[in-house]
Amino acid sequence: MRVLPDIEVRHSNGHLSPSADNHHDGFPLGRWLVQTRRRARQGGLAPTTLHALDTIDPWWNPPWPSIWQRTYQQAQLHHHTGQDHSPTLQRWTERQRTRWNTLHPTQQELLSAVGIRPA
Repeated sequence: MRVLPDIEVRHSNGHLSPSADNHHDGFPLGRWLVQTRRRARQGGLAPTTLHALDTIDPWWNPPWPSIWQRTYQQAQLHHHTGQDHSPTLQRWTERQRTRWNTLHPTQQELLSAVGIRPA
């Protein structure tokens, strides 16, 4: 079994925030990341592994829920490609605007970078 996911995953997806059921080349990447995030929070991750993951994607283990990070990645992709947001993504974006003051300062920075600002 691989110790780290391929860097190509980061390049093909643009992030290391796949859903828990995501597989890459037959490897259960999503499940592996869930377990690896848990070990990182418990302080049980080797410094070299932590550094490698941080190098691949600085937000692979954010201090906020992973579902928020995955949805943000979708919003970022739509922003950079000029795609229209789905109704679900539009509702998520509006919630971020109205709940701006409850967000982590870094979440606010990430959202601002893709044009989402407080209501």
